[in-house]
Amino acid sequence: MAKEGKTALVFGASGTVGWGVVNELLSSYPAPGTVQKVIAVTNRPLDFKDTFWPEESPSRQTLSLVSGVDLVSGTVQTPVKGISEVTHVFYFVYKSECDITEEIEVNRKMLETALSALDRLSPKLEMIVFPTGTKAYGIHLGGTVFPPPYDESMSPSHEKIRKTVHYQMMHEVLQKASADKQWTYCDIRPDVVVGFAPNGSPMNLATHWATYLSLYATVEGKGASIPFPGTTKVYKALYNEGSSEIIAKCAIWAALHPQQMGQEHVFNIADQAKPESMRERWPALASYFGLKGVAPPDGDEGGGKPGEYIDKHKAELKKVGIEADPVGRSAFLDGYGYFADFDRQMSLEKVRAAGFDEELDPNESWFKVWDRLKKAGTIPS
Repeated sequence: MAKEGKTALVFGASGTVGWGVVNELLSSYPAPGTVQKVIAVTNRPLDFKDTFWPEESPSRQTLSLVSGVDLVSGTVQTPVKGISEVTHVFYFVYKSECDITEEIEVNRKMLETALSALDRLSPKLEMIVFPTGTKAYGIHLGGTVFPPPYDESMSPSHEKIRKTVHYQMMHEVLQKASADKQWTYCDIRPDVVVGFAPNGSPMNLATHWATYLSLYATVEGKGASIPFPGTTKVYKALYNEGSSEIIAKCAIWAALHPQQMGQEHVFNIADQAKPESMRERWPALASYFGLKGVAPPDGDEGGGKPGEYIDKHKAELKKVGIEADPVGRSAFLDGYGYFADFDRQMSLEKVRAAGFDEELDPNESWFKVWDRLKKAGTIPS
């Protein structure tokens, strides 16, 4: 790639996975010289010092950080310099709405706005990579649509799914836009995402639990037992989580291998192929904060809700200089331990057959994120 001077454009660079893509590109993944320039695009303002991306150096790729790009309104406050040289696009943008019909349409508009600009301004475009998730398999419908392990042949065009999530719309828009063009596209599909977001995220479970666990250790003391904040069924349910690191690496690998990844369009991804449950994960996560993670009590009440505990003891957070950020206390995150009480593991056979075989230790993925949160001052160090 380096000989041709490749340029990567990352939409949603301040989000959990978009941040990870920029971080891996600036860390020279998969090898030095893979890309020469990275254009990181955000809607909300973002200061480089808050990103914790690799600092500028003679060996690091050129970075252009552009804020004020609003795909909903179609406005751009600052021109995106270098867009004519863009060869690879990572589209990690999503807008949630209360009404699913409205959500599908606003995300359609955003994607079409981006594609229209790329069609006019990026003649060298080769590949677009975007993420979806296991809603494509109906997990938001209680896991009743398809049986696990989920594989990519289980289509989100299923009538029950296409009406309740925007994924199929994205495929239809991209399929139409790429017809008779030199570029192709790829959908990478994780389940639980573990990662760092410099601007915060209402869906960042790692931040939510880090705030809860660090506060619990402060209030109850190191060595205290902390029940999993959910039910026994969720505690035992099998799944695969994906760190922003492995998702980013797979996205970059996909962008570099359009022949393997651009023809089949959809690939599951996770830190490891082996499914696990919170029965394995929770004790390890609790140990990071000096706590003993234990199973929740039986019954619908489970092990309690982190947001309620944070609200009750937020004065303790202030004592150590931490604000109880409402972004990290959404009902969505509090409900994580109560909803997915069914096995939802995925098959990674397809992405392995395509050639991407990297794996990470899921526990270490959580710990890396929490190390960054400490550095950012989000949780006590």
